[in-house]
Amino acid sequence: SSLRGSGIFGRVSPLGRRTTTTTVMATTASRSSAPAGAGASRASSSRKGEKKWWRQSATFFPDAKRNRAPRRTSTRTRAAITRTTAFAATSSIEREEHVRRDNFTYPPEYLDLGPRIKKALVDSAAFDPEQYDLVCDVRSPSEYKDDHLPFAISTPVLTDEQRAQIGTMYVQVDPFEAKKLGAKLTSENLGKILEQHFLHLPKTTKVCVYCFRGGERSLSLAHVLSRIGFDVSYVPGGYKKYRETTLKYLKEDVTKFHFHVIAGKTGCAKGKLLDALEKRGAQVIDLERFAEHRGSVLGEDPENGFTGQPSQKMFDSRLAHKMRKFDEKRVIFVEGESSMIGRVQIPTTTWKRMGESKATILNIPMEHRVKWIRQNYEHFETTEVPRLLEKLQVLEKRVGNERINQWRSLIAEKKWDQFVEEILVHHYDHAYEQASKRSRPNDFDRNSGERKGVDQGGADELFLENLEEQTYDDAAKLLMKKYDKVL
Repeated sequence: SSLRGSGIFGRVSPLGRRTTTTTVMATTASRSSAPAGAGASRASSSRKGEKKWWRQSATFFPDAKRNRAPRRTSTRTRAAITRTTAFAATSSIEREEHVRRDNFTYPPEYLDLGPRIKKALVDSAAFDPEQYDLVCDVRSPSEYKDDHLPFAISTPVLTDEQRAQIGTMYVQVDPFEAKKLGAKLTSENLGKILEQHFLHLPKTTKVCVYCFRGGERSLSLAHVLSRIGFDVSYVPGGYKKYRETTLKYLKEDVTKFHFHVIAGKTGCAKGKLLDALEKRGAQVIDLERFAEHRGSVLGEDPENGFTGQPSQKMFDSRLAHKMRKFDEKRVIFVEGESSMIGRVQIPTTTWKRMGESKATILNIPMEHRVKWIRQNYEHFETTEVPRLLEKLQVLEKRVGNERINQWRSLIAEKKWDQFVEEILVHHYDHAYEQASKRSRPNDFDRNSGERKGVDQGGADELFLENLEEQTYDDAAKLLMKKYDKVL
């Protein structure tokens, strides 16, 4: 038989019809049997149609080759060619009834499942995952953990172990046997997905489904959901296309935005000021929240159980999704950071734009800085003292063994105020000045290395007397009035 390319459930075209390589021979046969009076335009159109079929066939038939030698056809296949040839010779009016939106022409005996699954184009400016009630990531759990579309839930049609098993069988045993096993496992997992996520949902639920490339895995769930009656879309190109779009956005589209950087030494509650700005309706990016890290050697986030940071891909996705919501005519407030926040890196274009932007340096009295640090790093005084002592060892090369031992003594004696002030003055404040010169060189005089004043084009300064909510709300109001203008 010359039939090829059946997938886990048989290769299905976007229209829902099962397609085979017989179509190629049918197209050739229909051209040879065309009426003698057919003009050159029809022949040209036919050639273009065949080229288009071959371009699209790579999606459906990965093993199809343009130059593959024709195989001996069975009686059943020759009969199908005869029927297709007869169909091609019918009038243009009859043929139009069978032309679908992708310009394919099919024999009338093929099953038409209709336009049931829509396309969600992630590279379109109109795409927004929040417009769906449910975004289903059908990739394996490890792929989902590495990164996924915003608001997506994990609905794997194959587990990591099953995916590895099928992949090994596909290469080492036989592709057909691997597809049979894949169909069996996928069918079992689809039942679990339906029971867990869909049995309680109404018919009007809008669902978006994607896998890595927008192929077998996503279409397996999308097909079932669409046959049930849900409003289903799938992502052509899958996560791979989404990742390409995200990187392109962070490299090119970010240049149209204007930033205002909230800078200041450690303990000045810059994050609290960002929260106050956001509550007042300002456009705010909290990079430390996206990175799940506070940007220092002690910056691991206890809220995630010290399980580590998100991947670089996840950080990029969070940043790009937030920025797509912003108005490019308004300023974006962002905390001044080094290029690295823990193990993730701020995208180059974004960090460069931040360095070129106007900044406000926040400052508060030392006693309130100590108070803020103790409030937000309370775990180091209770359950995580051993972790604190371990982290201090990293600073030995910077501050010396003698000072590390002094800090260890203060911790042992529970003199927390004195310890926090010591580490702020002798480590964090010095590190802040060095990082500022790297990230914002325009704020410093090239000859003297001193920080420029506001009248010299340097950063603005904002001094707050305390940590009260009203104090930071007033500061947010002042900053918005001064900088958050329509550009």
